[in-house]
Amino acid sequence: MLPTPGRDLQDPSTGSSQPATTTTTLLHQELFEGDLSPAPPSVPPTPPTSTTSPAPLPSSMSMAASQQTNLLQHQPTMEQAATPRMPTRGHFSALKWDETKPRELTQYFRELEYLLRDCNITDPVQMKEYASHYVSYDTTETWTGITEFNTQIPGNQEGAAPWAAIYEWKVVVIHLYPGAEESTHYTVNDLHQLAQDTFEDGIYTIGALSTYYQDFQRIARWLLQNRKLYCNKEHCLFQQGIPTSLWTKIAC
Repeated sequence: MLPTPGRDLQDPSTGSSQPATTTTTLLHQELFEGDLSPAPPSVPPTPPTSTTSPAPLPSSMSMAASQQTNLLQHQPTMEQAATPRMPTRGHFSALKWDETKPRELTQYFRELEYLLRDCNITDPVQMKEYASHYVSYDTTETWTGITEFNTQIPGNQEGAAPWAAIYEWKVVVIHLYPGAEESTHYTVNDLHQLAQDTFEDGIYTIGALSTYYQDFQRIARWLLQNRKLYCNKEHCLFQQGIPTSLWTKIAC
């Protein structure tokens, strides 16, 4: 029989009474011994650590990542991207020279000079190689076989003309083609031949007259500048190319 709350209990061994609150406390300690201490704080369980390596990427993704890395490694700098490159032989933008027209050889070298300057090519060996690159195979063998082609010439000094370092080789090349030298582009006989051909063919349209005038002036201007023709002679030769019937109408 449990003691009534609020009443004192007697200890059978001593016969003395104890307060009810003390007895109740003792009973709770006996019933719940070990459970009255505070519980340790709960710690969330640690997820197990995986010891396996991550799954490999699919082959397509791996190849794409590798290609992207290579592109980044080989990406040209801004300076490299801004510098133009020499066109390949046969490309539509590559230089061309009609070997049947030696008079155009100096123009070929002049255009090549502009292109080499834009591409920042100043090495004499490279300049001669590119000059021999855009012509026919036989012409390339001829130009590269010249002694001056393999002559070691110092590079250009600052401010010097790009062709100064290979001037001797260029002169030898031009001498191989009669009529290619600027000093022998035209002769007075060229004007005589032009006037004679035009007179025989006749001039029947304004376009034909304009063509004759342009061709005549191109040759005459060069001869006058090089002091190989006088002004009075120029006027006489021009008149010889115009048919008599047409010249009569012009004079009137």
